[in-house]
Amino acid sequence: MADSVADLRSLMSSHSPPLHALIVPSEDYHQSEYVSERDKRRAFVSGFTGSAGLALITMNEALLWTDGRYFLQAAQQLSDQWKLMRMEEDPAIDIWMADNLPKDAAIGVDTWCVSVDTAQKWQRDFAKKQLKLVETTRNLVDEVWKNRPPAQANPVIVHPLQFAGQSVADKLKELRKKLVQGKARAVIITALDEVAWLYNIRGSDVSYCPVVHAFAIATIDSAFFYVDKQKLSPEANTYMEENGIIVREYGDVSSDVVLLASNQLTSSSSTKRFEGNPKIVVGSATNIDNDASNAVEFVNDLIWVDPGACCFALYSKLSADKVLLQQSPLALAKALKNPVEIEGLKKAHIRDGAAVVQYLVWLDKQMQEIYGASGYFMEAESTERKKQLGTKRLTEVSVSDKLEEFRASKEHFRGLSFPTTSCVGSNASIIHYKPKAETCAELDPDCIYLFDSGAQYLDGTTDITRTVHFGKPTPHEKSSYTAVLKGHISLGNARFPNGTNGYTLDILARIPLWKDGLDYRHGTGHGIGSYLNVHEGPHQISFRPSALNVPLQVSMTVTDEPGYYEDGNFGIRIENVLIVKEGSTKFNFGDKGYLSFEHITWAPYQRKLIDASLLVPEEIEWLNEYHVKWFGLELKLRIVALWSVEMKDLASEDFTKGSALTDPLMHFTEIRQVYGAF
Repeated sequence: MADSVADLRSLMSSHSPPLHALIVPSEDYHQSEYVSERDKRRAFVSGFTGSAGLALITMNEALLWTDGRYFLQAAQQLSDQWKLMRMEEDPAIDIWMADNLPKDAAIGVDTWCVSVDTAQKWQRDFAKKQLKLVETTRNLVDEVWKNRPPAQANPVIVHPLQFAGQSVADKLKELRKKLVQGKARAVIITALDEVAWLYNIRGSDVSYCPVVHAFAIATIDSAFFYVDKQKLSPEANTYMEENGIIVREYGDVSSDVVLLASNQLTSSSSTKRFEGNPKIVVGSATNIDNDASNAVEFVNDLIWVDPGACCFALYSKLSADKVLLQQSPLALAKALKNPVEIEGLKKAHIRDGAAVVQYLVWLDKQMQEIYGASGYFMEAESTERKKQLGTKRLTEVSVSDKLEEFRASKEHFRGLSFPTTSCVGSNASIIHYKPKAETCAELDPDCIYLFDSGAQYLDGTTDITRTVHFGKPTPHEKSSYTAVLKGHISLGNARFPNGTNGYTLDILARIPLWKDGLDYRHGTGHGIGSYLNVHEGPHQISFRPSALNVPLQVSMTVTDEPGYYEDGNFGIRIENVLIVKEGSTKFNFGDKGYLSFEHITWAPYQRKLIDASLLVPEEIEWLNEYHVKWFGLELKLRIVALWSVEMKDLASEDFTKGSALTDPLMHFTEIRQVYGAF
């Protein structure tokens, strides 16, 4: 990494014009959150492997900006050569450059890896100090990355209608209606999950995300797909032809955007260049209904570009006055799940919950047998450890591998949806900690264990976090866990009017923590795909202003995941996936209509980490009902009854006075037998 920075500085000096600074973004050509191995340029130069960050290299300094999720991780991974810049605490990158670079400084960046929004903001800010944003003639990191992983020709997979729930023809029809409404004649689609969703395809070009490296352009009467043609089987080619999708090479998107800008991109241009300079007839709206056709009697000459998703390199080929800079028309359409997708997500989460419970049962047994732990249910000091030299040991990696094994046994499993966060003790305070086999910690029955994990199934994507303890949690750990749980329940039980955004709701999950002076540095909820990206917009539940942009709507998915992280000690997070549904309220003020949430994640909350004296009756009632529903999904009725006895004791008048609870451990053998049948 040190050599790569030095090599980059040499290229910066020889560049025309010479560069005073080089920006290395995290994103690929599609502004993806998660990128392929060959696109991890920022990780290569800096050593920081988190998914979010921005590197800046000058002739004398190397700086790395990242957000609160990664402060601890970045501090551990960055060498002394690098300076960590904490977003929202330290000056932003544009402010730092304006204050520290000389007048007329040239700042280089590969504009394929920067969004329109970001590039335009930098240009405005730089102009105030006469700084210049320079598009590098090539990606300089690629020049110095000698062992850069090669591109892979992974196949394009057709996603069956039985899982997609809506045909390509219907999706294109709805898209073209939106083009007409926006007075646009075409849209450039750059986000990988949007391309996959629109054309009902999936792939494996990015780890954990079932997407294909591809672009798309949809016009009033044509649809183009830009991909390495080696990835298309004869069956996939036939599928494209049947759906009227014109396949072009991945690199052709650049020249085709130029043609699009001059009204010269037509279906015929996919096989031959133009004779007589043919034009799109903007207003002959084939493939859209009559109402839409009537709506384009007049020329609609705009090209729709999502400023947050489209790279600046493609945008620069268009006439700025002919561009509709607006959120992609596919973003909301993809987020509003159709009935088939909703049903698939629910089924996927039931199977996923079964795998998680199998894992907890297995892990509980291992912790007791290997480490002498009191176990998942019993709250007692650990006995003298049984583990002897040469006996089996459990590590953060080995147990997460076992969790993947349980998931892999489930129907429609296609892999994990992100690298599992499996962390014990102080490692759990690193919000997006990713264990490595050679350096990970061994499990400890006297420490909190947190696992945040998910899977990709053909019928849905999952994301779940549970925090557990196999020994005796401290009063502080219990009160902290209970505060997180109270926030989790508060948000999950919310009733709110139509038009409410996630910025407004975020506070509900934080109030119980704020009461004790606690908080967390990440958002509270994100959308989740239908066998697509585990993080999906455009909506979110967060304190960040971007959560103001899109209100929650019926059939959206969103996570509910508050947490608390104590540096060097422990971390707590609880996460379920929710579906937004119509809410039942006694009144309907303003005739707005009200919304609520339905939990579709099914795995228990650990009883012994809960300080029930901090719960109000409504919270206890919710826990009771959740666990009854959870058991009802997979367990025999007699097991439901046994658990209900214990949970009903929680709600009894004498509970907070220290009444003895039914010992669930006496029934755990039966429970384990039932789980083993999953």
